[in-house]
Amino acid sequence: MNKETKKIKPDMTNQSRKNIIHNLSLRALMIAFFISTSPIFADQVNNEKEVFFKVLSEKIPKTRDIVYISETYSSDPSAKGNTIITVRAMKDDGSDSVSIIEGKSIFSIQVSPDKNKLLLIAPDHSPRKNDNTDWLNSHIWLYDKGKIKQLTSGMVMDSDAIWSPEGDKIYFTRSKIFSDVISGMLNAEESNVWVMNANGSKPVQLTSSKKDVINITPTPIKNSKKILFTTNRNTKWQMFIMDKDGSNQTLFLDNGMLGKWSPDGKFLAYMDSSPGDIYLAGQNGQLITRLTSNGDVSFSPTWSPDSQYLTYSRINAAYFNTSHFSDNVHPHENDKNFFGDLPKSFLQKDPYADIWKLSVNKKEAPKRLTYKGMNNNFPHWITMSLD
Repeated sequence: MNKETKKIKPDMTNQSRKNIIHNLSLRALMIAFFISTSPIFADQVNNEKEVFFKVLSEKIPKTRDIVYISETYSSDPSAKGNTIITVRAMKDDGSDSVSIIEGKSIFSIQVSPDKNKLLLIAPDHSPRKNDNTDWLNSHIWLYDKGKIKQLTSGMVMDSDAIWSPEGDKIYFTRSKIFSDVISGMLNAEESNVWVMNANGSKPVQLTSSKKDVINITPTPIKNSKKILFTTNRNTKWQMFIMDKDGSNQTLFLDNGMLGKWSPDGKFLAYMDSSPGDIYLAGQNGQLITRLTSNGDVSFSPTWSPDSQYLTYSRINAAYFNTSHFSDNVHPHENDKNFFGDLPKSFLQKDPYADIWKLSVNKKEAPKRLTYKGMNNNFPHWITMSLD
């Protein structure tokens, strides 16, 4: 591997990239990405007749390699631009995509160690009169054998759910919800790392945050009793490690965030604090190489089972260039009744974000795997092993 990184001038301004990832992180890893682009969910949550999950497959198909979340426009003309979120599975070349779960809003997913179950982050759908806050109360749901069960609840935002390597525990981020007195807007604060049993019982808080400090994205370290997590406690994004009970919190990587360990435990894929690209570090936290440098915003890296490939989501930098709209616009661009408050970027023909795949060892260009829909995010490998 190349042990030197080369700085490449991004297509968008560095400040734009910083703002994007800063907002993504504060909203617990892309939850805000779906919330902010789907204002219609807040109204629909309170309709008792709505069906919020539709199970389309009783199990994760073993003939596919990657599961991901796809966001598309509704084909129903009466829906007026409403979006549909679908958990899908595809082969590692992007072909043969099939649907597993359809929902009004699914923010992220995580695959179990045995590749048979999924953790979903989605709103609490319990209707409450005169209250449009359910969309912010995101919780952890379990998909298992064709059924979906809610594991957490309450006036909180749960996110970043991930199984322990043994599959007996679930680590996650929990944020408190409060209403800003001046603006009247709802916000999330006091984000901390928690752990609970795989059935949702006995939740325990592992970190403690002060005002304006967050601790997010826990990741168990393979063959270790340690947990990696991201924090801004020292006024910048860093990754710390701690014991499984939350003790002995120490600095691991000084300038990075949102790390994911390779299945063999040798490498850490993460995002730099000057955001937009994915980097590779070793077991000691030392930088090995910069993996992406295309000028777009790349995020949510996940490993193939043989630790040779990464899949990730990538936002096209052209979506932050206003001139791009002149030759690539949606046919309903000027139909305000159809699109309502959807951002202008979503009026384009191509998806706002797509899933890509790259080799961490071979000198080959990253490959784009998805092309359709409005957004394609959060890829996870479901193949047990690769030939």
